[in-house]
Amino acid sequence: MKLTNFFLTILLVSLLCHFQLFGKSIPVGSNDASILQIKVTVLYPNMIQPWRFKNPEIRQSTGIYIGENRILVPAQAIYFYTNIEVKKPDALKVYTAELERLDADLGLAILKLDDPSFQKDLKPVLFPNEVFVPGAGLVMESKDQRNLEEKKIRMIRLDVDSYASGYVELPYIEIQSEEKLDGIGELVVDVTSRIPQGVLYQFKENGLGKMIPSFAIKHFIEGKSFPFKGFRFKPLPDLASRNYFGLRKDDLGVLVAEIYPNSSASGILELEDVILEVSNYKIDPKGYFDHPKFGKLNLSYLFHNTYDSESAFGKKIKLKVLRKKKPIQLELETKSLNETDIRIPHGNTRFQTPKYLMLAGIVFLELSEQYLTEHGNQWRNRVSKELLYLNDFYRIKRNQKEGKIVFLSQVFPLSGNKAYHTTHQVILKSVNGKEISSLEELKQIVNQSDSPFIQFVLGDGYELIFKKEEIRSLNEEAKKNFQVQQDFNF
Repeated sequence: MKLTNFFLTILLVSLLCHFQLFGKSIPVGSNDASILQIKVTVLYPNMIQPWRFKNPEIRQSTGIYIGENRILVPAQAIYFYTNIEVKKPDALKVYTAELERLDADLGLAILKLDDPSFQKDLKPVLFPNEVFVPGAGLVMESKDQRNLEEKKIRMIRLDVDSYASGYVELPYIEIQSEEKLDGIGELVVDVTSRIPQGVLYQFKENGLGKMIPSFAIKHFIEGKSFPFKGFRFKPLPDLASRNYFGLRKDDLGVLVAEIYPNSSASGILELEDVILEVSNYKIDPKGYFDHPKFGKLNLSYLFHNTYDSESAFGKKIKLKVLRKKKPIQLELETKSLNETDIRIPHGNTRFQTPKYLMLAGIVFLELSEQYLTEHGNQWRNRVSKELLYLNDFYRIKRNQKEGKIVFLSQVFPLSGNKAYHTTHQVILKSVNGKEISSLEELKQIVNQSDSPFIQFVLGDGYELIFKKEEIRSLNEEAKKNFQVQQDFNF
C-alpha cells in the first residue's frame, strides 16, 4: 500500500511539472500545417532624395500561423510594403494579407487576412513562457511549396541586446548550426518535445545566429508593449573612478550616464548615481549580474525582460543606489519607450517616411541615422563630421524644448541660387532670427513672414538671403528641371 502511494505521488508530481512546463504548449509536428511562405513587394523611400522612391523589390520570409487568420512574420520583411502574398503548404492559391500590428524593437509583426477560408486545415502555433537553454533545437522552414525541412541547431545561451538596431534591449537566444539557415522568421522547436522555442531572425556565415525567445513572442502576440528602463549606464572598472564616487573595495556597481526625459528613470535616478543592486541582484562593474538559470546577463534584462515569472512589466523594481557617496533605496516602475524624446531617429526606419522641404531650390531635411547610412558602407567617412558627431552623441533630447535637427542637404543648381551651389550637409541655425526645431516650423516661419527678405543662418555662420518671391519662383524652376513633384511631403 505504501509503495502504491509512493508511485502515485511520483506520478502526480510528474504530471504537475509537465502541466507547468507544457500546459499552455502544443508540440508542432513535422506534418503540421503551421509554416507559411510570405512574399512581399516593397517600395523603399530614398532617404537622401525623399521626393523619390527606390526601385520595387521582392522580399521572401517565413510566416507562422498563430490562429484567427493571423500570421507572425519578421518586421524587417514588410517595412514599406505595397503588397503581401501568403501561400499555404501544398496549395496553389495565393492569399493577400495586410499589416495588423508591428513592434519595431522586437522586430516582429502580425499580418491579418480577411478570407475566412484561409484558416482551413491550418494549426495555430502557441508560444509558451518556458525556454530550454542550453539545448538542441530544430529549425522548421518551408521552401518552394515542398515539404517542411528541418535543420538542427544548438541553443547556446540567452543574452540581451537591441534587435535590428532597435532602441530597447531585449533578450535573445544565441544559436549555432553547421547547416545553412536563412534567419527570416523560421520557427524553432525543442528537438525532443517539439515545443516552440522562438523565431530565428538572424544567421551569419560563421554558423552563429540569433532567435527571439518564445516568452517575448508570447508577450507581443498578447498585445502588450515592452518596458524600457529609461537610462544608459557606464561601466566602472577602474579603481580611480570607483574611489571618486565613494565605492569601497568590495562594492560593485555601474554609473548612470544618461537619463531619458519622461522615462521610467526620469525623476527617480540622477546622473552619476551608482547602481549597486537591481531586484536584489548585485551588479558588477561591467553591468552584469548572475541569473540563476541563464548565467551572466546584462542588467537591462532586469528591466526589459518579459519572462512571466520575473517580468518587469507593470511592476516596481527595487534599486540600491549610491548617491553622493551615500546608499539609498529606490523603486522604479518601468514604462514603454516615449518615442517623442528621440531627437535623431536611429536604428531601423520604424516605417517612418523621410520628410523634406524645398525653399529656393534648396532642400532641407531632418537629421536621421537612415540618411547617414544611405551613403554606403563607408558612410562614417563620407558624411559631414558635424552630423556624424550629433548622431553619435545627441540622439536623445536633453530637455523638452529641444527639437529635431534641421539641416541643408543639397542645393539644386539654378541660376538664382548660384552663390550657394557647393553648400551641403550644414546645420540650419535660424531663419529671420528665429531658431528652427522642425521642418514644419521652418515652413510656417517662411510662409508667415512679413519681411520681403528671408535670411537663413547656417551653423558655420554662413548666410543665405533671398527675396520672398524668389523662393517660390526658384522652387517652380527646380520642380520643372529636376522632377521634384512638390515643395514638401508632410
